[in-house]
Amino acid sequence: MAHVEKSTCRSCAAYCPVNVTIDGGRVTKVEGNPDAPLYKGFICPKGRALATMHNNPGRLKTSLKRQSDGSYTPISSSQLVAEISAKIGQLIEDHGPRSVGAFLGSPGLEHQALGPIMMRFMDAIGSPSMFNNGTIDQPGFMIAPALHGSWAGGRMHPDTLDVFMIIGGNPVISKQYFPQHPGNQLKSLIAGGMKLIVIDPRRTETARRAAVHLQCIPGEDPTIVAGLIHLIIDMGAVDQDFVQNNTRGFDELKAAVRDFTPDYVARRAGIEEEDLKEAARIIAESKRGDFGSGTGPSMATRGTLMSYLLYNLQTLRGFWAREGENAAMPRVLFPPQEFKAQPNPPYPAWGFGEKMRVRGLQQTAAGMPLGALPEEILTPGEGQIRALFLHGGAMIAWPEQDLVKQALESLELLVVHDVEFSATARMADYVIATRMQFEVPIMSQINEMLSLFHPGYGWIEPYGAYQPALFEPPPDSDLMEPWQIYYRVAQSLDLNLKYPSISDLLGIAAHGSDTENESPMMDMANEPSTDELYEMMCAGSAVPLSSVKRYPNGHLFDEARKTVQPRDPDCKARLELANETMLDELGQVRAQPLEERRAKNADYPFLFIPRRIQNSTNVVSSTDRSVLKTTYNPAYMNPGDLDLLGLSSGDKVEIRSQHGAIIGFVEAENDLRPGVLSMTHGFGKNPGDDYDPKRDGANVNRLTSWTDDYDPYHGMPRMGAIPVAVTAIRDA
Repeated sequence: MAHVEKSTCRSCAAYCPVNVTIDGGRVTKVEGNPDAPLYKGFICPKGRALATMHNNPGRLKTSLKRQSDGSYTPISSSQLVAEISAKIGQLIEDHGPRSVGAFLGSPGLEHQALGPIMMRFMDAIGSPSMFNNGTIDQPGFMIAPALHGSWAGGRMHPDTLDVFMIIGGNPVISKQYFPQHPGNQLKSLIAGGMKLIVIDPRRTETARRAAVHLQCIPGEDPTIVAGLIHLIIDMGAVDQDFVQNNTRGFDELKAAVRDFTPDYVARRAGIEEEDLKEAARIIAESKRGDFGSGTGPSMATRGTLMSYLLYNLQTLRGFWAREGENAAMPRVLFPPQEFKAQPNPPYPAWGFGEKMRVRGLQQTAAGMPLGALPEEILTPGEGQIRALFLHGGAMIAWPEQDLVKQALESLELLVVHDVEFSATARMADYVIATRMQFEVPIMSQINEMLSLFHPGYGWIEPYGAYQPALFEPPPDSDLMEPWQIYYRVAQSLDLNLKYPSISDLLGIAAHGSDTENESPMMDMANEPSTDELYEMMCAGSAVPLSSVKRYPNGHLFDEARKTVQPRDPDCKARLELANETMLDELGQVRAQPLEERRAKNADYPFLFIPRRIQNSTNVVSSTDRSVLKTTYNPAYMNPGDLDLLGLSSGDKVEIRSQHGAIIGFVEAENDLRPGVLSMTHGFGKNPGDDYDPKRDGANVNRLTSWTDDYDPYHGMPRMGAIPVAVTAIRDA
């Protein structure tokens, strides 16, 4: 008989509450939960597609082992653990612990115990080779607070804002910044008087709601923010009291932006000077505001500089929560945090931790540089990575697909977790068949963690949620939760793992937590359940996990609310407005000829930019295809550009960069700036596989190179604002 259970969608970081209809052990429907606080029953197509995903006839029910001829045969979980343990032990003995690497991507959202146990395992074997997707996403937003410092009182509450500005982001689709029913949230805030400013080459679903839309040339985001700083200073709109009491370096910053005049910025960025001035006027006249950015400016290079300048602009206006205000994003399943109206000082952004063997890259405040990983695998010698545990769609989501394929093929051991035989799984020595979303319990802690690194995630209000697993996997299956491989291999190697305490793992004390305790050791004789791991992870939380479990719809915990406290009498910390590295880079921007920076020429006259779509997140699975508007990946262009090329919507084209080429099908889009081509990521297949561009879509990462204009510290390459040529393909 059909019945409805409460759960949470984990297809993206919005974590929307859902009602799941189950009939005869099968998921028949997934809908938004109207009884959950904040979300108002919101759900997007990805959430509704979870029923299809759980019933996917192609899901993996047993793990697989690659044979010498390239085929795969089933392998039991126990045998898989034994074989992987033996191989890992031998590699460590022969080549040292650094030879074992691990990567954690978006699957960490679905399996919250995975990240902490993986990190504990890597710690136990002594390997620093732990990578994540942050360094090819928005590393600048993690590094900027290290360079600038942060505000211990947090950001202003969205409901009180006079202005919100977002650069290269589209919250209506991405769910960043307004994750709980984003369209409804924006509509309500704008109706209440908030002015929205959007900087984006595309008139996105979010930009259509903006008071000012600066439809700029891709890659000119630092120029525009520097221009806004110039105008705010010139207009006398600096919050003098705040700057005098909380910052240093104002005079140096003022000198650095002196030449970013409105006429120069407008000419360089391809925007109207009056629109730039209007954006500055709104910011200047607003008493309360907040700024954010998406992946657009990060992928167009100089993302760290843009993020740093954005922090500076916010500080110049004093747009930070003040004493006595309700704190935004109070902790619930994290240890409680005191919010204070004072700066947290800058801390090292780089120059610590691991140094890579390639291109001078290094560990930064954003983590280990993923940009170095393929070369670290391929470069012989001491320290070479020879084994990799991989959680994420590397073959589709990482830059320079051919090099990634070469690197993964060269590994002595590649272990991939997946729910289907995906493009990345096809590269693995072992594919671990994994439980699906509703087959594991869920809690809200991970989004609190993400909010520590990116202000676009988490809950402004003290929201907490937990739901148990809804059902067991199919009876004919032999599945593992991703964290179990690390616990069981550690058992086999006689290693001891520490408790997966989030506060200890992430060094939360540096961000204002009261908790600094070292984690105890786990029981390595008796494997814990996922629920027991969650209890360990929530130790010392502001609200006990047991209390959160009482509310199947989720709950707002008033007892967790916080008020911003006064400044400590002995606080001498200052926010840094004039980081030398950043201002030097800004000077390079001003001195560099426009076309040299942009790298456009007659051979590559268009600029490619990425975009997000409502029906998929990062990698398009076979399930996602069931809800896509098109099975391929349209190449959107301005109608005027199509006319110049003699093309019409639906025409087949080759899109070529200096690094590679893809086949696409153009689509006219009036909302796109002329001279720009826009496609999404996550499509395509492995090189050499049976491929139909109309059926499978194009992988835009074939247009990229790890070494193209990469950041000298965290290594993120150019993944947007890529010069491309578009040529018609006339099939015979």
